Amino acid sequence: MNFSDILYDKSDRIATVTFNRPEKMNAWTTKMGLEMRTAMLDADRDDNVGAIIVTGAGRAYCAGADMGGLSEISQGRATAGGATAAPQEDLPEGARADYRTPYSWMMALKKPVIGAINGACVGMGFTICLYQDIRIASDKARMGLIFTQRGLAIEHGSSWMLPRIIGATRAMEMAVTGRLVDAQEAHAIGLVNRVVPQDKLMETAREVAGHIAKNCSPLGVSHAKRLIWEHLFTDLATAVRDDDASMQAMTRSEDFKEGVKAFIEKRPPQFKGR
Repeated sequence: MNFSDILYDKSDRIATVTFNRPEKMNAWTTKMGLEMRTAMLDADRDDNVGAIIVTGAGRAYCAGADMGGLSEISQGRATAGGATAAPQEDLPEGARADYRTPYSWMMALKKPVIGAINGACVGMGFTICLYQDIRIASDKARMGLIFTQRGLAIEHGSSWMLPRIIGATRAMEMAVTGRLVDAQEAHAIGLVNRVVPQDKLMETAREVAGHIAKNCSPLGVSHAKRLIWEHLFTDLATAVRDDDASMQAMTRSEDFKEGVKAFIEKRPPQFKGR
């Protein structure tokens, strides 16, 4: 695959997607969005990949939409939305309608997506990271919505995702003020899972991804991810029913048998995702 706005690498059972417009602080373009989707869907279908990392080249993660595109919108020469529009039938079978949007599709992937936030994560960059499963920030990262400071409000489902991650009152403050939070505040409010020194960011992200890829059942990981996201849309009784159905199915899997056998034999498991 040949890409221009991203870099794509697969090694040690980890796929890494890197926004690659460092001279523009990785400002988001339609092409970047389509390339990101193409690469991540490829990784999701690859049995030799257990986890996906998304990060940015240079000093930014993604500093929002490319200002050229925003200028055209402000002058009426283009319309907002649909920046990553792509066929939705390429998502994994059974993906809910909620995931079949140009932005929420990462929630439908079977592999966990780890955001390694290396710097400015603003606007569209911030929106995209909300749909990732785990977020690790460098101590240099700053992030936020910023839209009200540009004459806009909020975009692409952030009004649904952000309150569920950090709570309604904190989400409201971030949305209406448009202010950026630093990495330490992001961690304190639950926006990111952990903060690490800049020079340890990719090492840490690869440690987390590698642990999942090498020690965890691909079948179990995909079930866990699906159940966590889907049950944001349901009630407790449904969650209990679905969790127990998943548990029953998993006890008949080859991965479960291998996990028990590996534990008894005191060796690393060799999961097959079946």
